[in-house]
Amino acid sequence: MCSSPLIRTTAALALLGTLAACSSTPAPTEQMAVTRTTVDRVAAAPAVATNAPVELQKAREKLMQAERAMATEDYTAARRLAAEAEVDARVAETRADAARNATNLAQVQDSIRALQEEIQRRSPR
Repeated sequence: MCSSPLIRTTAALALLGTLAACSSTPAPTEQMAVTRTTVDRVAAAPAVATNAPVELQKAREKLMQAERAMATEDYTAARRLAAEAEVDARVAETRADAARNATNLAQVQDSIRALQEEIQRRSPR
């Protein structure tokens, strides 16, 4: 009869060990690398610093927070912050693209207006 509690205890410990091993979160090294690359690439574009400095700063701050979380082995927070930093960097990039597109649109509209005026001047009355 002494072996039954021993078997149960051993089985329970083995189960707990297995659950603990499964529940540990692996380090998000790939996510961190992708995020670093994205933030660096976006930050290198002069238009982003001009047109989306707030979003770029948010991305940099979240990347730094993610790196601190990695250092303290809080991998869940590191993964979340890295994902947020990447999204913020892409928002900054998109905002800069939108500003560039708005400038291009204004130039095209000015050209169209100038052509319409030229056509009206040359048309017989």
